[in-house]
Amino acid sequence: MRIVLAFLLGLALAGTASAKPIDSDPVTLITAIYKTYETDKAGLPHVYSKRLQALIDKDDKETPEGMVGRIDWDVIDGQDWKLTDLKITPVSQTATQAKVRATFKNFDRPSDMLFDLVLEDGRWRIDDITKTLKPRWTMSKILTDAPDAFPDAEPDKK
Repeated sequence: MRIVLAFLLGLALAGTASAKPIDSDPVTLITAIYKTYETDKAGLPHVYSKRLQALIDKDDKETPEGMVGRIDWDVIDGQDWKLTDLKITPVSQTATQAKVRATFKNFDRPSDMLFDLVLEDGRWRIDDITKTLKPRWTMSKILTDAPDAFPDAEPDKK
């Protein structure tokens, strides 16, 4: 019995040792994030670059308790989801930067998200997200109150 248990434990450890971490490749990371939307607990922790995480933390700190910050949606461009036709494709990649596109329908509404990723401490991290279909937006610009964060929005009339 001990031999069988040792063999099974060895197989389990060998399987986890050979599995590559989800953040070892830009496409693998984005695929893993969207895979979580097959469950009720969507999203993964620790996926943002230091730069983008600092902007998120600043927004969180500036948001009054009980209120919603500058961003009240997720990488599915909404708060609720029923994703179909998901396609994740590499756009470009260098040794330290990458772009990955995720196209899908959420409740039959088409969406196209472009992820800018950077390699930090040997792991790929999301450095920005841009929604490329109207109404377009860029996450870092929203978090910094940039005037062009929502390029399709009507200008404020004062």
